[in-house]
Amino acid sequence: MNASPGVLRIRPLTVSRLDEVVAIERAVFSDPWSREMFRSEITLLDGSFARVAELDGRVAGYLLAILVMDEAHLGNLAVHPDHRRAGIAQRLLDDLLQSCRRTGVRRVTLEVRMSNDGARNFYYRNEFIDVAMRKNYYRQPIEDAIVMLRMLPEGATA
Repeated sequence: MNASPGVLRIRPLTVSRLDEVVAIERAVFSDPWSREMFRSEITLLDGSFARVAELDGRVAGYLLAILVMDEAHLGNLAVHPDHRRAGIAQRLLDDLLQSCRRTGVRRVTLEVRMSNDGARNFYYRNEFIDVAMRKNYYRQPIEDAIVMLRMLPEGATA
């Protein structure tokens, strides 16, 4: 429906919000992560960056990245279909990038379906570039992934 958000809050993703996240995951992706996969990722000690975009007390979107030394790997970014095109994905990505800059992360990587032009264009607008292809990376349906990269400047704080 592309509802525009009133007050949007970015908050840490906790186990108590996983049912809402999994519901969005299932609505958005053809090969969704399980609740256990999310739980496992968000309970990594100092190894994950997980946020929800909360609108009117409900999860409207989420982002999960894994941090390894000076790299963040963006594993999931999704917005509920009713709240797309309202700037939620951008807010979530901006929050990740700001945190990366503060903590010395130098690069952000991700995979995206080759056919997902909307997501690829979103990442291009955010200064990501294509760096590789992973053959048959996705299941249901089988499809190649484009590996994308964004370098972050040293010493940047915003």
